[in-house]
Amino acid sequence: MEENNAKVCREDLVLAAQRDEPGARDQLVKAYMPLVGAVARNYRHVRAVDRTELMQDGVVGLLRGLERYDASLGTPFWAYASWWVRQAMQKLVAELSGPVVLSDRALRELARIRDARCAFIRAHRREPSAAELAAGAGMTTDHVHSLIGAERPPRGLSEPVSDDSGASYEEFLADPRAEDAYDEAVWRIEVEQVPALMACLDDRERLVVQARYGVGATPQTLRELSVVLGLSAERVRQIEQCALGRMRARAGGPDALVPAVALV
Repeated sequence: MEENNAKVCREDLVLAAQRDEPGARDQLVKAYMPLVGAVARNYRHVRAVDRTELMQDGVVGLLRGLERYDASLGTPFWAYASWWVRQAMQKLVAELSGPVVLSDRALRELARIRDARCAFIRAHRREPSAAELAAGAGMTTDHVHSLIGAERPPRGLSEPVSDDSGASYEEFLADPRAEDAYDEAVWRIEVEQVPALMACLDDRERLVVQARYGVGATPQTLRELSVVLGLSAERVRQIEQCALGRMRARAGGPDALVPAVALV
C-alpha cells in the first residue's frame, strides 16, 4: 500500500512539474534520485567516469524525459524516463572512456556482446572466438570486430610494442619530413641533368620541350604552342617527339628515360 501511494505521489509530482508549479521540478528530482542512482550503479566498472558526473547527466536525462512525457498514453513516468536517463549516462561514458564516441545503438550492442561472452564462458569454460561471440550476440563477425575495435582504449606512441621488446610504436612510424628530403634530393639531381640533356637540341626543339613540360615556365598545350610558332599542332607534336628521342639517346640509349622533372 505504501509503495502504491509513493507511486501515486510521484506521478502527481510529474504532472505538477509539467505545469511548472513552483518547486515541483526540484521535488521531482529528489523523489526519483534513488532510481537514477540505481541506473548509475550499472556503470560502476567504468573508472573514467565519476559517479557524481553520472548522476548529474542522469538528472538531465530525467528532465528531458519529463519534457517529452505524455501521461495520457498510460505509460508510467519512470518506465518512459528511465530510457532518457540511461541514454544520457551512456553518452557520458562513451565520451569519457572510449577513443570514439559511440551511438546509443552501438552501446546497446556492446552490452549484448558482453552478455554473450559471459554466457559462453559459463557454458564452455573458455573464451569464445569472434564467430562464436557473433553467433551468441546475433550479429555478424565483422560487426563484432568493428564494435570491439571502437571500444578498445587508445595506446600511446611511447608505449612498448610488447613486453619483450624495448621498441615503441613511434619508432615504426615513417618520418614524412625524411621522405620529403629524399624527394627533394631526387628533384635536384634531375634539375641538374635536364639542362645537360637539352644541350643536344636546337633552339626550336628546346623551346617546344620547355613549353610542353613546364621547364622554367607554365606548361602549354600543343594548340597553344602551334599558335606561338605558327605551325600546326601535329607538327609541334612531331618536333616534341623528335626532341625527346634525342634526349633519351643522350641519356643512355633509345630505351633510357628522360628525368621526370621534364615530364611534369
